[in-house]
Amino acid sequence: MKNILLVCTGNTCRSAMAEAIFDDEVGRSSVLHGFIEVDSAGTFACEDAEPTPNAVEAVEEMGLSIEKHKAKQIDKELADWADLILTMEAAQVEQIEAMFPEAEPKTHTLKGYAAGELGYPGPGYDVSDPYGEDLDVYRECARQIQHYIQQIIAKLEKEFSFQ
Repeated sequence: MKNILLVCTGNTCRSAMAEAIFDDEVGRSSVLHGFIEVDSAGTFACEDAEPTPNAVEAVEEMGLSIEKHKAKQIDKELADWADLILTMEAAQVEQIEAMFPEAEPKTHTLKGYAAGELGYPGPGYDVSDPYGEDLDVYRECARQIQHYIQQIIAKLEKEFSFQ
C-alpha cells in the first residue's frame, strides 16, 4: 500500500480536485487499484471549508464529485501517513519541509514529480491557483492536474509492476 497526500494552500480547489482525479485514475488502473490510498490537505486550510463552486463544477464535468469534500490542514499525522507528498506549488514544498523536516525526502511538486524533478524544483513547476477565477480557469487547472497525474500513474504502474 502506498499513501499519497496532495497539498495546496486552502484545500478547496487544486488539491481537492487532484484528490478526486488521482483517486479516479488509480481506480481505473489494473496495476494500482487497491494499492494506492489518496488524501488531500492544505498548508493554510480553514478546517471543514467546502470546495469552491467552480472546483466542484470543473470536476463534475470530468464525471467526478468533490461536493462532500471538507478542507483540512496538513498536520504531523497526515505527513507521517503519506509515503509521497505532492504539492501544487514549490513554496508549499518549502512550507511542509519547514513544518515537518522529516517529510523532506518524500515531498515534491506534482508537476515536478511528473517530470522527474524531485524535491524543490523552483516556481516553474507550479500549478497556478484558480481561486477567485472564472470556470474556464478552473477547467484548465483541472486538465493540467489530470495530465500530470496521468504521467505519475504511468510511473507508479511501472514501479508497482516490478514489485
